[in-house]
Amino acid sequence: MIQRKTPLKSSRKTLKRSAIKKRPTPEATLKKKLWELCKQIIREAYGNTCYTCWKDGLKGSDWHTGHFIPSSTCGAYLRYDLRNLRPQCYHCNINLGGNGAIFYRNLVDDVGQAEVDQLFEDKKIVVKADRIFYESLITKYTDILRQIRETA
Repeated sequence: MIQRKTPLKSSRKTLKRSAIKKRPTPEATLKKKLWELCKQIIREAYGNTCYTCWKDGLKGSDWHTGHFIPSSTCGAYLRYDLRNLRPQCYHCNINLGGNGAIFYRNLVDDVGQAEVDQLFEDKKIVVKADRIFYESLITKYTDILRQIRETA
């Protein structure tokens, strides 16, 4: 049996690093603020009815903001674009992956085929998602939310 001369110890550097909580980057903070604004605008504009299954009375964790073109494939330009967002229930957004076929049909009925085609064209747009991009959208969406609340 091989014995060590000194017992294994955790180094202080390792302990200090693991105990330190990492602060979110400024961009992460802006993204979170922007997404909260998007959710508020969509909820104020479309109410608490699922866009794809028409389930009424969404609230709490059952009330999602779903993407027509999924956020994983649309890039920053459409991820926060209000034309691409609608309220959805948990089941449609998570379990059914956005319920894309019905989402598409409802979107065409609401805004027209030309607008839906424009969303697919805009999917090709690449933007630099930096602090300036997020701050400009936050300013724009804050104004939109204020206007929606004033007219309500």
